[in-house]
Amino acid sequence: MSKTDDQPILPGEQLASIEEFEGGKNTYIAADGMVRSAAVGNKVYDFKRRTVKIEQKNSPMLPKVGDIVVGFIDMLFSSMISVKILYINNKKSTSGYSAIASIRLGGGRDRRDRPVFRAGDIVRGRVVSLLNSTVHLTVAEKEFGVLYALCFQCGGDTVRINDSIKCIECGAYEPRKLTNDYGKETIRLIHRSGK
Repeated sequence: MSKTDDQPILPGEQLASIEEFEGGKNTYIAADGMVRSAAVGNKVYDFKRRTVKIEQKNSPMLPKVGDIVVGFIDMLFSSMISVKILYINNKKSTSGYSAIASIRLGGGRDRRDRPVFRAGDIVRGRVVSLLNSTVHLTVAEKEFGVLYALCFQCGGDTVRINDSIKCIECGAYEPRKLTNDYGKETIRLIHRSGK
């Protein structure tokens, strides 16, 4: 007798303990003695054989450790940003996944009184962890950070001035953690390659 759970499961999610069920297809045994999912899909329990497996679905492209992602900042926290993922390795992603990144960049300079990121900024980062089914990014390296931002005062286009952006409409000036290739042209290139 089998039972399929229609609730979609993500990689890393707990399915059962090894005392209850053995791991089947698309599962693994974690160090804590739990059977966990290794794929996106639905869990299927086989009560006769006492196994659990994941029936894989045609899943959206999932980010993996080492992938480069581009997205927009949808939420800001005191020491973190939430990024809605739009591209994974220059391929458009319609998965709707979000990632989090620490904005404690180190480096000796005190940035507490200076905003480095704002909601709506387009950012690039590298996936460093998938801990607890959460995508964790780093934006600390020079090729990561803000790819493009609009003016925080008037919403106009901006240009790079050293480690800051300047609005070409109203002249507002603000520090940001910019990528080494900041600008609208970079966004066009990513969009063209990821259609």
